[in-house]
Amino acid sequence: MKYLFAVVLLISVTTTPTFAGDDASGPIQYSADLSQPFTTYVMSEKDKQWSQSLVTKLEYAGSVVHFVRTSLPLTIGNSTAGSAIYQAVERPDFFYVVKGDAMLGLGKQWPYSPGVGGFSMHAKRARNFLVCLNFQEGGVPFLSSSPVQKGKVAWKGNAWSRFP
Repeated sequence: MKYLFAVVLLISVTTTPTFAGDDASGPIQYSADLSQPFTTYVMSEKDKQWSQSLVTKLEYAGSVVHFVRTSLPLTIGNSTAGSAIYQAVERPDFFYVVKGDAMLGLGKQWPYSPGVGGFSMHAKRARNFLVCLNFQEGGVPFLSSSPVQKGKVAWKGNAWSRFP
Protein backbone atom coordinates (compact mmCIF):
# COMPACT_ATOMS: atom_id res chain seq x y z
CA MET A 1 0.00 0.00 0.00
CA LYS A 2 2.84 2.39 0.82
CA TYR A 3 4.42 1.63 -2.55
CA LEU A 4 1.16 2.41 -4.39
CA PHE A 5 0.80 5.69 -2.46
CA ALA A 6 4.39 6.65 -3.37
CA VAL A 7 3.80 5.92 -7.07
CA VAL A 8 0.58 7.96 -7.12
CA LEU A 9 2.33 10.83 -5.34
CA LEU A 10 5.27 10.70 -7.77
CA ILE A 11 2.99 10.72 -10.81
CA SER A 12 0.94 13.64 -9.49
CA VAL A 13 4.06 15.69 -8.73
CA THR A 14 5.75 15.00 -12.07
CA THR A 15 2.65 15.80 -14.13
CA THR A 16 1.98 19.15 -12.44
CA PRO A 17 2.85 22.00 -14.85
CA THR A 18 5.87 24.04 -13.81
CA PHE A 19 7.39 27.21 -15.19
CA ALA A 20 11.04 28.22 -15.15
CA GLY A 21 12.27 31.54 -13.85
CA ASP A 22 11.20 34.16 -11.38
CA ASP A 23 8.42 36.70 -11.59
CA ALA A 24 8.39 40.11 -9.87
CA SER A 25 4.69 40.70 -10.54
CA GLY A 26 2.43 41.80 -7.72
CA PRO A 27 -1.08 43.09 -7.03
CA ILE A 28 -0.59 46.80 -7.85
CA GLN A 29 -1.37 48.02 -11.39
CA TYR A 30 1.21 50.49 -12.81
CA SER A 31 1.27 52.18 -16.21
CA ALA A 32 3.09 54.93 -18.07
CA ASP A 33 2.79 56.37 -21.56
CA LEU A 34 6.32 56.67 -22.95
CA SER A 35 5.08 58.30 -26.17
CA GLN A 36 4.08 61.54 -24.38
CA PRO A 37 6.38 64.54 -24.71
CA PHE A 38 8.28 65.13 -21.46
CA THR A 39 11.01 67.22 -19.90
CA THR A 40 14.04 66.02 -17.97
CA TYR A 41 16.18 67.47 -15.22
CA VAL A 42 19.56 68.70 -16.49
CA MET A 43 22.44 67.76 -14.22
CA SER A 44 24.59 70.69 -13.11
CA GLU A 45 28.35 70.63 -12.75
CA LYS A 46 27.87 70.36 -8.98
CA ASP A 47 25.64 67.27 -9.52
CA LYS A 48 28.34 65.66 -11.68
CA GLN A 49 30.95 66.38 -9.02
CA TRP A 50 28.76 64.78 -6.36
CA SER A 51 28.39 61.69 -8.55
CA GLN A 52 32.15 61.46 -9.10
CA SER A 53 32.77 61.92 -5.37
CA LEU A 54 30.38 59.04 -4.62
CA VAL A 55 32.12 56.76 -7.11
CA THR A 56 35.52 57.66 -5.64
CA LYS A 57 34.39 57.10 -2.02
CA LEU A 58 32.89 53.73 -2.90
CA GLU A 59 36.02 52.79 -4.87
CA TYR A 60 33.78 51.76 -7.74
CA ALA A 61 35.58 51.06 -11.02
CA GLY A 62 32.71 50.13 -13.35
CA SER A 63 30.56 52.26 -15.61
CA VAL A 64 28.09 54.72 -14.12
CA VAL A 65 24.63 55.43 -15.53
CA HIS A 66 22.80 58.57 -14.40
CA PHE A 67 19.00 58.71 -14.33
CA VAL A 68 17.33 62.14 -14.35
CA ARG A 69 13.82 63.01 -13.19
CA THR A 70 11.24 63.35 -15.96
CA SER A 71 7.83 64.99 -16.14
CA LEU A 72 6.24 61.70 -17.28
CA PRO A 73 3.27 60.78 -15.07
CA LEU A 74 2.99 57.32 -13.52
CA THR A 75 -0.43 55.79 -12.99
CA ILE A 76 -0.72 53.61 -9.89
CA GLY A 77 -4.12 51.97 -9.67
CA ASN A 78 -6.59 54.83 -10.09
CA SER A 79 -4.23 57.64 -9.08
CA THR A 80 -1.40 59.49 -10.79
CA ALA A 81 2.03 60.15 -9.32
CA GLY A 82 4.44 62.73 -10.65
CA SER A 83 8.23 62.75 -10.34
CA ALA A 84 8.44 58.96 -10.19
CA ILE A 85 9.93 58.16 -13.62
CA TYR A 86 13.59 58.79 -14.48
CA GLN A 87 15.39 58.47 -17.81
CA ALA A 88 18.97 57.26 -18.22
CA VAL A 89 21.28 59.96 -19.58
CA GLU A 90 23.84 57.55 -21.00
CA ARG A 91 21.18 55.03 -22.11
CA PRO A 92 18.08 57.11 -23.07
CA ASP A 93 16.11 53.99 -24.05
CA PHE A 94 15.90 53.04 -20.33
CA PHE A 95 13.51 54.46 -17.76
CA TYR A 96 13.57 53.74 -14.02
CA VAL A 97 10.34 53.89 -12.01
CA VAL A 98 11.09 54.65 -8.37
CA LYS A 99 7.65 53.69 -7.05
CA GLY A 100 7.57 49.94 -7.53
CA ASP A 101 11.29 49.62 -8.40
CA ALA A 102 10.83 48.88 -12.11
CA MET A 103 13.13 49.28 -15.11
CA LEU A 104 11.55 49.94 -18.51
CA GLY A 105 13.85 49.25 -21.45
CA LEU A 106 12.37 50.22 -24.82
CA GLY A 107 12.10 47.14 -27.02
CA LYS A 108 12.24 44.73 -24.08
CA GLN A 109 9.54 42.08 -23.71
CA TRP A 110 8.80 42.99 -20.08
CA PRO A 111 9.56 45.65 -17.49
CA TYR A 112 11.82 44.16 -14.84
CA SER A 113 12.97 44.58 -11.28
CA PRO A 114 16.66 45.47 -11.50
CA GLY A 115 17.46 44.42 -7.92
CA VAL A 116 19.89 41.63 -8.82
CA GLY A 117 23.63 41.31 -9.34
CA GLY A 118 24.80 44.23 -7.20
CA PHE A 119 22.62 46.86 -8.89
CA SER A 120 22.50 49.97 -6.71
CA MET A 121 21.05 53.47 -6.88
CA HIS A 122 22.22 56.52 -4.95
CA ALA A 123 20.63 59.96 -4.75
CA LYS A 124 20.92 63.31 -3.05
CA ARG A 125 17.97 64.38 -0.90
CA ALA A 126 16.29 66.34 -3.73
CA ARG A 127 16.33 63.21 -5.92
CA ASN A 128 16.53 65.15 -9.17
CA PHE A 129 19.01 62.57 -10.43
CA LEU A 130 20.07 59.05 -9.48
CA VAL A 131 23.53 57.52 -9.76
CA CYS A 132 23.33 53.89 -10.84
CA LEU A 133 26.17 51.44 -10.26
CA ASN A 134 26.25 47.95 -11.80
CA PHE A 135 23.57 48.79 -14.38
CA GLN A 136 22.29 45.64 -16.09
CA GLU A 137 19.94 45.13 -19.00
CA GLY A 138 18.00 42.48 -17.16
CA GLY A 139 16.56 41.40 -13.88
CA VAL A 140 13.47 39.71 -12.58
CA PRO A 141 10.64 40.36 -15.07
CA PHE A 142 7.13 41.57 -14.36
CA LEU A 143 5.47 38.81 -16.38
CA SER A 144 2.00 40.33 -15.95
CA SER A 145 2.83 43.25 -18.25
CA SER A 146 2.70 44.61 -21.74
CA PRO A 147 5.87 44.88 -23.87
CA VAL A 148 7.94 48.03 -23.28
CA GLN A 149 7.38 50.37 -26.21
CA LYS A 150 6.99 54.02 -27.14
CA GLY A 151 3.39 54.09 -25.98
CA LYS A 152 1.48 52.82 -22.99
CA VAL A 153 3.30 50.27 -20.86
CA ALA A 154 1.42 48.49 -18.09
CA TRP A 155 2.58 46.03 -15.43
CA LYS A 156 1.55 44.67 -12.05
CA GLY A 157 4.08 44.98 -9.26
CA ASN A 158 4.57 45.56 -5.57
CA ALA A 159 5.05 48.76 -3.55
CA TRP A 160 8.84 48.35 -3.37
CA SER A 161 11.07 51.40 -3.34
CA ARG A 162 14.80 51.91 -2.97
CA PHE A 163 14.19 55.38 -1.57
CA PRO A 164 11.98 55.93 1.50
